[in-house]
Amino acid sequence: MACAFSNTCRAVIVFIWAALTLLTVHVASATNISIHVAASETERQALLNSGWWKDRIPHNTSDHCKWVGIICDYEGSIILIDLQESNIKGELGRLNFSCFPNLQYLDLWNNSLSGSIPSQIGSLSNLKYLGLDQNNLTGTIPKEIGSLRNLVGLDLNSNNLNGIIPKEIGSLRFLEVLELSSNNLNGIIPKEIGNLRILEDLSLDSNKLSGVLPQEIGNLKSLISLSMTNNTLGGPIPSTMFRSMNLKHLSLGFNQFNSTIPREI
Repeated sequence: MACAFSNTCRAVIVFIWAALTLLTVHVASATNISIHVAASETERQALLNSGWWKDRIPHNTSDHCKWVGIICDYEGSIILIDLQESNIKGELGRLNFSCFPNLQYLDLWNNSLSGSIPSQIGSLSNLKYLGLDQNNLTGTIPKEIGSLRNLVGLDLNSNNLNGIIPKEIGSLRFLEVLELSSNNLNGIIPKEIGNLRILEDLSLDSNKLSGVLPQEIGNLKSLISLSMTNNTLGGPIPSTMFRSMNLKHLSLGFNQFNSTIPREI
């Protein structure tokens, strides 16, 4: 008997289809779980390899989401690392940044970290805040910093960084705070800094910056605070600087400007 149109065969076909569908979903779910577990273990191992959590792992827990200074999302991926004033030492590059694809907040303020800022920092594509201020970092600011397209705050104050301010910083269109004071940065202020249209706080004090202030600085119409004291900046003060109706703090002292104060002030 042909069973193609019988109710029994239809029921069997539906059952087989449902079973195969459930099996596919189960396999896909199991695969996703395996991927998340593997990614989570990669992050955990990266934390251990840095050596920074040697004395910061709560007793009897291997769950890195419960370690000091760590917050994870609901899938167990790290989204925050906060080790402010934690007396951590050694090179910053001991933390493998490429292992944290979902990291949004990294604050290592006021420690004793040394070495350079590794180019791997550019792999943190979801990062919104980067605080490396008050450490002993040396070398240049890597151009890869421009890959952090979601960054809102960047604080590299009070280190020993040298070299130029990379023009790639101009790619950080969501940046609101840029703090680079108290380093040994030299060269000119790149005109690309004018691309930071929602920047509110720009601090470049106590460096070795030279040249003239770029006209493009007038594009920073959201600027509230601008501080560039103690450099070797020269030339005229551009009148475009005063286009921001929100500017409340302006500090340009101890430079080599050679013109009158623009009447637009």
